[in-house]
Amino acid sequence: MDDARAPRPDAALIAALEAADIHPLWDRYKSITPMAPRAKDAPHHWRWRDIEPLGHRAAKEVPVEDIERRAIIMAHPAFGGATVTTSNLIGAFTVLEPGDHARPHRHTASAIRFATRAEGAVTIVNGRRCPMLPGDLILTPPMCWHGHINEGARRTVWFDAANMPAICALDASFFEPGKRQDERFWEVSDAGAGEYRFPGAETRKELASTPVGPDGARTLRYGRNGASVMPTMDLFFSRIEGRTRPRRGTYNAICLVVSGEGRSTVGEHRFEWSKHDVFSVPHWTWASHEARGAAELFVVTDRAIYERLDLLREELQ
Repeated sequence: MDDARAPRPDAALIAALEAADIHPLWDRYKSITPMAPRAKDAPHHWRWRDIEPLGHRAAKEVPVEDIERRAIIMAHPAFGGATVTTSNLIGAFTVLEPGDHARPHRHTASAIRFATRAEGAVTIVNGRRCPMLPGDLILTPPMCWHGHINEGARRTVWFDAANMPAICALDASFFEPGKRQDERFWEVSDAGAGEYRFPGAETRKELASTPVGPDGARTLRYGRNGASVMPTMDLFFSRIEGRTRPRRGTYNAICLVVSGEGRSTVGEHRFEWSKHDVFSVPHWTWASHEARGAAELFVVTDRAIYERLDLLREELQ
């Protein structure tokens, strides 16, 4: 009977290789080339009923003049305290009180704003004024100057997402702050805003004429000329009536519930969601969704990265 505790015949050679900062492939190839992706994070669900009172506290307790901007980011516990929602992506809500200006800046990460309760808010992108009406999507592509202002009489809230974790993992992040007091930044027109703004009313109109997909949902991909809306972010708007077929892909997703109620089964987890809840779908994890009546989801993904690197793989059950 072999003694499992007996030393390996190549133990001395492996020790010599490691001492020379060289690793042998033969004893660690499974860790170098895994058989399939394995997400570090499980799916996670953030409820609006928990988020909203914290946003209220932030609005009252944190003066916007003292900070870059008043945003609260959903942090997944699987990442050990890092400010990450799911691999490569973060999701957040930004809160502005009437008259607040969020300091302009630009960065190499791609980011978006999706208007939830944002009537009266305006995002300015590269000198273009973009009003934020319910369901509107505003893009802030890499290295575009952008800032926000609440011109209304009520508090505004919107959903943000960005791929800072992906850019930081590549150590390719650059950030340039602007000046809140620069009146020239804020005094612009809305001419040309269509380059960065997708009105919610037009999105829903286009979605209504979109055929039901293989998974059972009507899904619209934001973008022009058949490409993803930005080089490293791919965005979708779905209307679900009934239950979708399970699907998975080699990319990560953050889902915002725009309207309606329902439940999702993601991997081994199942949860109930309602309007303005947020949940994550880690890469290569089966996910299906079921609406009570009808529901709408806004979905942020890093799919474009995998597509451009020829690493995209999708499956449907």
